[in-house]
Amino acid sequence: MRELRQCVQDLQLIALAINLDYTWIRRNAARRIDRILVEAQFLDAFPMLSACCKDRVLSYHHPVVMSTSQLTWGPIPFRILDYWPNEPKFIKVFKNKWLQLTGLPFHKKLVKMRAPLKKWNWEIFGHIDQRIQSFQREMAKLDLIAQERELNEVEWHRRSALQSQL
Repeated sequence: MRELRQCVQDLQLIALAINLDYTWIRRNAARRIDRILVEAQFLDAFPMLSACCKDRVLSYHHPVVMSTSQLTWGPIPFRILDYWPNEPKFIKVFKNKWLQLTGLPFHKKLVKMRAPLKKWNWEIFGHIDQRIQSFQREMAKLDLIAQERELNEVEWHRRSALQSQL
């Protein structure tokens, strides 16, 4: 640690501010072990540079994301969920709809695939997206509490149960 501290000092690195006090939480232990170190010249070149922790789901670590701008690219037009290819009818549904869109540019096909796949997902899996989001929101609330104080036994068991469900 002394050598690392000396290296950071020698290189005149600056720790970028992060939105959470603790980036790693496990049971009764919480630490800020994840950092982003940059040179002052880097900050001059990218004045909008920022870092923030995302919600942790299946890890003890909050992922730390660094951004050089505040641009958002809008909604994601298309995604395939990890569990879809395991469902036998997925390829058939996808292929059938995709072939109906012959002649359209690729990006427009992706946009047009959204509604039928969303409908198929609901018919096969129900409200799984909403359940996942609900689990993640509840886990994020518990993580915010863990930033302020140690979670009690009931809260830890609840978080573990939510994590298992995911």
